[in-house]
Amino acid sequence: MSDETQLNRQAILEGQITQLAESKSSTIRLMPDDVRARAIAETLSQAPSLDEVWIYAYGSLLWNPAIHVADTIKCTVDGYHRSFCFWTVLGRGCEENPGLMMGLEPGGSSNGLAYRIDAQVLDTEMDILFRREMMSYVYQPTWVEARLAEQPDKSIKVLAFVVDPEHERFCGGLDEATLIRHIATAAGPFGRNCDYLFQLMENLNELGFTDEAMAELEMKVKQYQEAQANS
Repeated sequence: MSDETQLNRQAILEGQITQLAESKSSTIRLMPDDVRARAIAETLSQAPSLDEVWIYAYGSLLWNPAIHVADTIKCTVDGYHRSFCFWTVLGRGCEENPGLMMGLEPGGSSNGLAYRIDAQVLDTEMDILFRREMMSYVYQPTWVEARLAEQPDKSIKVLAFVVDPEHERFCGGLDEATLIRHIATAAGPFGRNCDYLFQLMENLNELGFTDEAMAELEMKVKQYQEAQANS
């Protein structure tokens, strides 16, 4: 791998992401294979139908799903909003300067994409998805209602990765100055923390979505970086 690790399907399947996480095992609580397999089975047992499994993309899954997608629908999930709410020393941060990563927290709403996984490849794709999202227990896989953008009166059940507020790396409610400083300055094997935010906003804009909180955060991060560059 290069100095900047690529989080993609091949890296997940070849175990490169797991190896990277294992190198940080002293600071990251990793999910064993057998626990992940049980988590997948339990999650799918709660699915409305194994022929219609939809995944909610609200962060990096928007531009880098890494799974094979059979269908895509724009949607809105009420009751959960995007938040940079847990520390990372693995992806876009380091132990000296941790980054902040995104999860869904209760309250408000969010918009994104629903991805349908073909039933014939469901086991493989769910394994890849959980190797990526459930590596360190930080999320709780949760089935939620998603309103379809083109048919607001129609909804589907989607699997969303909601942050676990009891996780040791959860930091919801972080003061704004600390939030901005870490996103603006942190970097790790997957690149700069700020680029995650910038990529998110670029994709939301392309999809015709708005997220006022994230747009304001992007503006303030760029202002912080400009001020630091000129100081």
